[in-house]
Amino acid sequence: MKLRFQITKEKEIRFISHLEYVRTLGRAIRRAKLPAAYSQGFNPHMKYSLASALGVGVVSYAEFMELELEEPMNPLEAATALAKALPRGIRVLGVDMVDNSAPALMSVAGGAEYQVTIPYTGEWEQAVEEFNAAKELFFEKAAPKSKKKVKTIDVKFFIPQISAMDLGDYLRLNFHCKITPTGSMKAVDLLNTLNQYWNLGLPVEQADIERMDLYRVDEEGNKWPLLDSIYTHE
Repeated sequence: MKLRFQITKEKEIRFISHLEYVRTLGRAIRRAKLPAAYSQGFNPHMKYSLASALGVGVVSYAEFMELELEEPMNPLEAATALAKALPRGIRVLGVDMVDNSAPALMSVAGGAEYQVTIPYTGEWEQAVEEFNAAKELFFEKAAPKSKKKVKTIDVKFFIPQISAMDLGDYLRLNFHCKITPTGSMKAVDLLNTLNQYWNLGLPVEQADIERMDLYRVDEEGNKWPLLDSIYTHE
């Protein structure tokens, strides 16, 4: 039996690394005394994982953790116990259960929804219109682990459309980003792309980036929730 939790990574902890976030969850599972399963061997590891890694500095209301259990447990009781054991900045929003034979969450996550709010008072309408009309847009970013040292991204493959809203001293962008077995694209790369092609001068380092949702995508392109939640905790 596996439990799947929808959890958050909120503003007060957004600058901790993905590894530290994962370790924090592991400590909370132990504090909650959930009957977690462990791997075999000389160095056993708790069998839990996240559906998709989140960049440092990004807030998320749609993190999904999968935990394999050694013995069955009521999902509602598990969610309540985990919620009490989590530190400030992480909340449990939902839970469901599946068989151990179910595909791992990281293998079925197909897309994410983002909201970016950034200080900006310039003109942006033409850039958004031309971005949405473009068939392809290529962006190059540093790739230190690659032999080529540079990675070229077709931005439009990952982010077909963006919408924008003027908030006075701020600009808000909303978009969906594709997730593939070989990777995805970061929201900051979209901002850098807009600066590169349209010279907007967006202050990328001041952007508030929020992941609003993470979901499955079927063959027809329809979006489906990653879990059928049977628990809500506010």
